[in-house]
Amino acid sequence: MLRQIARPQQLQRCVLGSRLASTAASGEAAASGSAPPPSTPSSSKSSTGQWSRPLARGVNKAYDEALALIQKDSAKKTEELQKRRKALREESEDVKQANAKKLEKLEIESQINVPEVHWNISHGKADMSKPIYRHLLEKSWRKDGRLDLLMERVHQMYVLPDVLPAMHPTVDLHVIFDRKYWKNHLTGFVDVEPGVFMPPRMTIHAPRMQATVFHPEERLYTLLMVDPDVPDTDNKTFQTYVHLLKTNISLSASSSYLQDINVKGGLLPYEPPHPQKGTPYHRYVTLLLPQVERLNLTPADLPSGRAGFDVREFAAKHKLGYYVEGEGVSMEMVPETYKEKVGKGMGGGIHMWRAVWDEDVSRVYTDILKLPEPTYGFPPKPDRYGNLKIPKYI
Repeated sequence: MLRQIARPQQLQRCVLGSRLASTAASGEAAASGSAPPPSTPSSSKSSTGQWSRPLARGVNKAYDEALALIQKDSAKKTEELQKRRKALREESEDVKQANAKKLEKLEIESQINVPEVHWNISHGKADMSKPIYRHLLEKSWRKDGRLDLLMERVHQMYVLPDVLPAMHPTVDLHVIFDRKYWKNHLTGFVDVEPGVFMPPRMTIHAPRMQATVFHPEERLYTLLMVDPDVPDTDNKTFQTYVHLLKTNISLSASSSYLQDINVKGGLLPYEPPHPQKGTPYHRYVTLLLPQVERLNLTPADLPSGRAGFDVREFAAKHKLGYYVEGEGVSMEMVPETYKEKVGKGMGGGIHMWRAVWDEDVSRVYTDILKLPEPTYGFPPKPDRYGNLKIPKYI
């Protein structure tokens, strides 16, 4: 679509006209002796860091009436919520559990139109211990395109079904690298967009991983980072290599929006990506999978070590939660009590980026892995007539 661009002379006239109009209006107000309109406090620059009315009372009657209507509706539903909670105090735990979802829905409805709630979210002040903030942030994640972009990339690049048969994320997972290790005089952090290429020198140090979970109770998760594109020369195929494995990570919705996941230590500590020379790009997939129970694993439980790791087999053996009911994937191994607890989908979190070989990978093999660097690809074809060719220049 083409837009008409104003010429500089037109812009000057507009600016001059607006100045004259404002000057005339102020002169008329002073001449008539009428008081200036009420000041309009800025809600985005509140000195107390809290929401305040963007318009003072009396400036806009429509806004005043709309705000009053919202407050009245919120108060009415809050009163109804208190009555229902009071009526359930003497009931059994089964009855309270059966009505928990209804009460949570009513609490969300009582606050969903309150301007202060939306201001807190836009200014990073969401209290994840409250249902309204969990509801709105999950809705934003699912509807505003971030989850769509993630699922588009993991399907287009065949992460699903190469690594797992299905994934229906329930956790917003972020992988963040620190620029101070990149040696390019930049500072700060980079939240990696799913599917982009990351130079190997930028991933030598372990990333920060942050997750937004939407459940109030504590749940355990297993963190995995794998590369499914490592050559398996014996079987003339590819195998999965584990770069990070850590179990029993406890997460719940708390007062913070993004929760840091401690990636240090674990069953298999972080090992930097090292795509082999002569291979196509590698996919580095991070999974945050919910556990049914606490896992007590040792290196002996991983007989193959890092190479030849089977994510599906590991998840099935330890009941990790990528199985989703009603999506053509079995949930038979999941206990019935846990099915009821998490609903239809156990979900989890997923993320991926890509990398290709460069000279920095050789340094990873030499300085960190202490291994000789392998080289793959087709060997050069012998030139049977090379000794018979006459050089062009002597």
